[in-house]
Amino acid sequence: MKKTLLAAALITGFGIAAIAPQAAHASSGNIVFSGKVLNSTCTVSNATGGNVTVTLPDVQASGFSGSGSVQGLTPFSLSLTGCPTTPSGVVVGASFAGNANIDASTGAITNASGGTYSNVEVQMTNSTGTAINLNTTPNPVSATIASNGTATLSYEAQYLQPTGTAASAGLVSATVAFTLTYN
Repeated sequence: MKKTLLAAALITGFGIAAIAPQAAHASSGNIVFSGKVLNSTCTVSNATGGNVTVTLPDVQASGFSGSGSVQGLTPFSLSLTGCPTTPSGVVVGASFAGNANIDASTGAITNASGGTYSNVEVQMTNSTGTAINLNTTPNPVSATIASNGTATLSYEAQYLQPTGTAASAGLVSATVAFTLTYN
């Protein structure tokens, strides 16, 4: 009987040990924080009342060939002055994500022009013509602030036919908010 009890106790003990939680061996390390404290922010010198106006050229509706076709490439920039020069090497960019005026599928700015919708949007590109998806591309254009506190963020804008539905004649009015960011 004693042997049976001893065997049962050993089996029970090993069974409990087998299902008991095991201590995990985790890595340890450090969390390193870094950043910059700036003494000022940039001013957009080519803005009027906080807005930069870009006038796209008039184009023909028949010039669009289908979904994804573009016309009217127009360069523009955000000219920045009064930017922080201390510390040196600060990089400035603009963030557009999170705007309600950005089409979720194309990343372009929707046409908000009243009842004269023409099935076109306004697509932004970097200065080499590469399309910027404003939903997903953080700081697609950036510049290092010069020692005199200036920087230029160069972009281009163009009309985009977002779907296969033919573009039609009509007005285009598109607005997107931006926030300057510093790295």
